[in-house]
Amino acid sequence: MLERKRVLIVDDDPGMSETLTDILEDFGYDVAVANSGERAVAMMTGCLFDAALMDIRMPGMNGVEAFKKIKETCPAWKVLMMTAYSDGELVREAVKHGVAGVFRKPLNIEALLEWLGRITTRSSNAGRLC
Repeated sequence: MLERKRVLIVDDDPGMSETLTDILEDFGYDVAVANSGERAVAMMTGCLFDAALMDIRMPGMNGVEAFKKIKETCPAWKVLMMTAYSDGELVREAVKHGVAGVFRKPLNIEALLEWLGRITTRSSNAGRLC
C-alpha cells in the first residue's frame, strides 16, 4: 500500500483552510492546518510534511518569512504559495528562495492538484507562477 502524502495548509482564513482540507483529503492527502506563519514554523520540527500550500500575506510572520525560516532546517521542503493580492515583491522574494510555484486566488483547483502531485513525487520547477 502506498503511503499517503502529508500536506500542511498555512492560511489565516479558516474558510480557505477548511475548503482546501476537504478537497485534498478527497484526493487522498493527509492534511494538517496552521493558521499563521509562526505556527507553521513550529509544526515543521522534524520535517513531517511532504509539501505545503502557504498563503503569502498573513498577519505577523508572512508566508515568505515562514517559508525561508522552514527551509533553513528542511531544505528539500516543497511549497506552493497562494495569494489574493498583487504582492509582486513578496512573490519575487518567494521565487528567489525556491518556492515551487505561486497560485493566484481564487485557486484553479485542477492546476493546484496537478502541481501538488508533481512536487510530492519528484523535484519541481522552482519559481513557476501559476
